[in-house]
Amino acid sequence: MSAPVARVSGLGIAYRAGRADVPVVRGVSFAVEPGCTLGLVGESGSGKSTVAAALLGHLRRGSRITAGTVALHGEDVFAAGPRRVRALRRGTVAMVAQNSGAVLTPSMRIGVQLAEALPEGTGDRDTRVAELLDRVRLDPALAPRYPHQLSGGQQQRVSIAMAVAARPDLLVLDEPTTGLDVLTQEEVLRLLAELAEADGLASVLVSHDLGVVRRMADEVLVLRDGEPVEQRPAPELFAGPRTDYTRRLLASVPRLTDTGLAEVGADGTRTVRDRAAGAPAGDRPVAVQVDGARITYGGTVAVEDVSFTVRRGEVLAIVGESGSGKSTLARALAGLVTPAGGTLRLRTPSGTPDGDHGGSPAGDLSRPAGRRPVEVRRALQMAFQSADTALNPRRTVGSSLARPVRLFGTATGRTGVARRVAELVADVRLDASFAGRLPAQLSGGQRQRVGIARALAGDPAVVVADEVTTALDVSVQASVLALLDDLRRERDLAVLLISHDLAVVRGIADRVLVLRHGRVVEHGPTAEVFADPQHPYTRELLTAARYTDLGSPEETPAP
Repeated sequence: MSAPVARVSGLGIAYRAGRADVPVVRGVSFAVEPGCTLGLVGESGSGKSTVAAALLGHLRRGSRITAGTVALHGEDVFAAGPRRVRALRRGTVAMVAQNSGAVLTPSMRIGVQLAEALPEGTGDRDTRVAELLDRVRLDPALAPRYPHQLSGGQQQRVSIAMAVAARPDLLVLDEPTTGLDVLTQEEVLRLLAELAEADGLASVLVSHDLGVVRRMADEVLVLRDGEPVEQRPAPELFAGPRTDYTRRLLASVPRLTDTGLAEVGADGTRTVRDRAAGAPAGDRPVAVQVDGARITYGGTVAVEDVSFTVRRGEVLAIVGESGSGKSTLARALAGLVTPAGGTLRLRTPSGTPDGDHGGSPAGDLSRPAGRRPVEVRRALQMAFQSADTALNPRRTVGSSLARPVRLFGTATGRTGVARRVAELVADVRLDASFAGRLPAQLSGGQRQRVGIARALAGDPAVVVADEVTTALDVSVQASVLALLDDLRRERDLAVLLISHDLAVVRGIADRVLVLRHGRVVEHGPTAEVFADPQHPYTRELLTAARYTDLGSPEETPAP
């Protein structure tokens, strides 16, 4: 047995709140040997990212070690001086962060950033940069490009190349595939596995995606409120979790075999809720109709000849890899991008186009948001992927909800607006006291619920939900999806769901539209498309999704 690269013993971390210490990590111990991967999992606030950062000698401002040690090759990281810690980060331990776009310097070429990551004394740096790019399966010709000229998957590969440039012994992977489409995610995971095997790298993987953890980790440590709950070899833990908490986490994960959304009991019992009942899809009134949509960016065609309808009370999912045009299409419907051709129409409950106002079709969604009548803006609202950036940090929840209520006139007068805000908070299953809180005082799931409440403030007919569960842990994701499903039933909402998570799509969507390079390659009822995909690209997406699907066998063959 090899000596561990990293050993954490009885670790305790707390931050200062007034005169008292608030513990965030308590009694965490583990060791990681060369060539092995430890998965750190748990809900938001469980302490997993705090523990991972401690391996690099990093603590958030105001935090301190209260107990235990963090050692790399037997050396206590927090007993070392700042110069020694910097040396460890240059050669012994490196991190691959969640948002590679934020890690890379936008004003520096890729090749220059890679060269800076190389150890001192490296000979021909241009040759070494080319080797690094080739190793992460990127064309060395990309070296002169800037980060914004790369796709999300390419940026993540550059981030990995920078992390391994100095040949570290330990990689800390903090949500390395969050936000990536299934094809890119699979490529990145296979790349990381190959690098670990080739170099004998030890890895600590932080992820809320338990399918990724099952695929990558040799051992798993489950954290809850900063404390260890369960720690076992990955195959044993996923085959038979011993604690209710772990069972609930695993049961909350959506699966490609689900025929509806999962509902999880306190003991981890898993059932699948029936789909929304009601009139057959073809009998429901059309809410949005798109015919031959064409969208360009600076002369480059992003969406070409896309047509579909969304009916009241149904969820239409749009899927495809990064760059397929799905978010561009969503932004066009919201009036944030102006189409270059085709028609995009909002329709009334009777199924006919809205009437004219001043000679302009009120239901014309081809017009920018600022030029649409108020009733059209009210009728189609958007829920964004990142509620953190979508909410004003200086406004309370109540204030953020009151603004659209007043704008769209769904309530008037101080008392009426306050009553409407209280209704919206209750509609998204939050306590009335949340109206007085700031976004920083909410969890990620709570902020996302507020974002949905704001989209509902105008009593819309259509909600465009753009990757609303991407950055949420599995239990919070399950609750947000259940909320969205409840709201579409209760309000007869038409929901256009943009998602790269095919298991989520399988559980909630009635129909699915598959985009590739801006064109529709497949469109049909979700159950039919998933059971018998007709297009090779759809089959490729589903095969990649099974790679990390908990409902699929681990020995899923490579596509």
